Amino acid sequence: MRLFLSSLGFGDHPDALVRTVGEGAKIGVVVNAVDDRPASDRDLAVEVESDEMARLGLRPAHLDVRDPDAVHRLDDLDALWVRGGNTFVLRAAFAAAGADAVVVDRVRAGALMWAGYSAGAAVLSPDLRYVAEVDDPSAAGISPVSTGLGLLDRPVVPHVDGAYDEALRCAALSDRLTREGIAHHRIGDRDALTVVDGVVTRL
Repeated sequence: MRLFLSSLGFGDHPDALVRTVGEGAKIGVVVNAVDDRPASDRDLAVEVESDEMARLGLRPAHLDVRDPDAVHRLDDLDALWVRGGNTFVLRAAFAAAGADAVVVDRVRAGALMWAGYSAGAAVLSPDLRYVAEVDDPSAAGISPVSTGLGLLDRPVVPHVDGAYDEALRCAALSDRLTREGIAHHRIGDRDALTVVDGVVTRL
């Protein structure tokens, strides 16, 4: 299993992202974490994230995981690049057409690599209920999914070193988890961590 997780874009570690996914990898750009925003915002997100991947020498292809054909398109991809936004909205999108189970199986088997930032990292946690302190669950509808994809054994809390509102909420959440003895991954906006065959490396 190979993961690249960050807080804001790829932080200060674009080279580590490329090493983890492989040079020239075909990478599915997933922006479903902003499905609750206007279509123009989603289109811009696809453009910006795809441009960033292309700039790194990767081959981006937009993947809407709500599409029933999304699971079949995974056969043509080496990796996913999962943008931040609302974690509950992102989780609902993966559940919509059953892409969640397929993606988890492929990542665990090493057939697909996962890279993501902010919500794109937090959604891998086993339990998303703590995320409600930062993201609004109601953005995903009346019955948001509270279980994460479970590729990690502990929560991910991004943006812990910023001075803006969301970052301050994330830092407060991380501090609470620390006080309660709950192990979690803290990631600052310039940071990243990789997980390769069970070995976690903080960058």
